[in-house]
Amino acid sequence: MYRTILRVFVLFLFISWTLPCHAYAATAEASQQPNYSQGLRYPLPPSVEKNGLLFAGQKIDPSRHDVKDRILKEINYLLMDRRSRVISWIAKADSLRPVILPILKMYDIPPEFLYLAAIESSYNGRALSSAGAYGYWQFMKATAMSGPRGCDQYDWKTDINHWKDERADLIKSTHSAARYLAWINRVKKVTLPDGQEKEGFNDWFLTAAAYNAGPARVTQRLNGFGVNQYWETPLPTETEKYVPRWMALGIISQNRTFYGLKLPARPAGTFESVHKVILNKDLTFADMAKMLNTTPRAIWQLNSKVAPEKSVFPAKAGRTTIQHTIHLPKGAKKKFMTQLAASGYTKKPK
Repeated sequence: MYRTILRVFVLFLFISWTLPCHAYAATAEASQQPNYSQGLRYPLPPSVEKNGLLFAGQKIDPSRHDVKDRILKEINYLLMDRRSRVISWIAKADSLRPVILPILKMYDIPPEFLYLAAIESSYNGRALSSAGAYGYWQFMKATAMSGPRGCDQYDWKTDINHWKDERADLIKSTHSAARYLAWINRVKKVTLPDGQEKEGFNDWFLTAAAYNAGPARVTQRLNGFGVNQYWETPLPTETEKYVPRWMALGIISQNRTFYGLKLPARPAGTFESVHKVILNKDLTFADMAKMLNTTPRAIWQLNSKVAPEKSVFPAKAGRTTIQHTIHLPKGAKKKFMTQLAASGYTKKPK
């Protein structure tokens, strides 16, 4: 009996000494393979975990845990801290898709850039940043009025004067943003770490980063660290989050059911435009609203390039006649042109 008790005691001592050693070994091994999703509620969709992520035509290897971590943090930030805003962004993106995507396609810009305007302005044409960036795509005034030299097909210049600011016009500003993005990606001179020059970043992640931080700053960081990829380049804090947040929003939008999002029904934001309208007299938004049986606010929301304190399409700037592009509710073009002529705003057709 005493031998049996002694054997049990020895076995107990053996187990009590060996278990902590095994536990420590397992912990040490786990510390070498960090769990990047630890503490994060929302994972990547299973298809992305398995096959990797293809975003803006560029693939991300699922084994890149550092990249995965940055994207996951932004997904969880958006869904946990900004969920109502994300629902609003995606609903707005759906309504503006028929307007924005065809313009992006004209310049061979990936459709995922639709979501960049959400990060920039929440799709608010009158958004103004603390730094002075303005409009749907948040152009600084100096950038919006400059344009490139010798690259007319990429000229992003917009009109800004005392009565209008085209940065607040959805169509004009989207054309400008698309041209600017295309110029950054394909034309802008970029000096490589080895001193050689190339035309454009030829990388949509670097292009998006340059849109946020400026091409010169991104080029300087690439050279300073001797790298050529966005994920390897230490950038300003805002830009470090900017690209992963843009990607996170796109991933959430493409996987709404997986993330449990229920979006309110929203009509497509389609409208039509009349171009090169020459007026005999100033046309107020109040008069337009009467012609179209709508409200002045509805007219202004379609034509937000006009300053709200002006609320008028002027016939002239000084002695110069103006050619207007006017946005109208879908299907209102024929009625509007007839009413303009009948009210003496334009010449009646012969």
